[in-house]
Amino acid sequence: MKSAVFIDRDGVLNRMVFDETHGILDSPRRRGQVEAVPGAGAFLREIRAAGNFVVVVTNQPGIAKGTLKIASLNSVNKELARQLAVDGGQWDELRFCPHHPGPCPGGNPIFVKTCACRKPASGLLLDAARDFDIDLATSWMIGDGLVDVAAGRRAGCRTILLTALKWSMAERFLDCAGGEPDFVCRNLAEALKLIRDGETPARQRES
Repeated sequence: MKSAVFIDRDGVLNRMVFDETHGILDSPRRRGQVEAVPGAGAFLREIRAAGNFVVVVTNQPGIAKGTLKIASLNSVNKELARQLAVDGGQWDELRFCPHHPGPCPGGNPIFVKTCACRKPASGLLLDAARDFDIDLATSWMIGDGLVDVAAGRRAGCRTILLTALKWSMAERFLDCAGGEPDFVCRNLAEALKLIRDGETPARQRES
């Protein structure tokens, strides 16, 4: 069995974009909106060179809401892959959840439902582990949200939360029930060092 690094897409590998309609930061919906996070390509290159299988796992509820077409999602993923490849980075597999539990007025009813793959559920990770013979206990889940951490913990992975906040500050603002990370890193460079050092799951706290 192989070890893997599961990694969230939006906010981790690519920058979020401002949605003027709803006044929030959201996933890019068009090829021209894609901007890879600096260092993301190098991170993927080095993590794969260390022998890890890389799986991108991302929630894309815009498909259920009717604000994103699968063809547009494929175009965004293709452009992100192109940008990451400039620094030698690539993923081995990408899995996405198109669902949303609703209500989604005007959305696509095929995808409006409760599912087992929408993070914080662990379905995306479990399915990939089955398909690619991945040892979840020696694998990692990296994300910038507690839903990513929760999905990783439920799958049995070691987890890394990416945040610029010190953990003692993040705990004050975030409901961490079920989503307490094993480690907190400010960026992918710190996450790379942590994984290379072979850290074991132990709660990291910063004062």
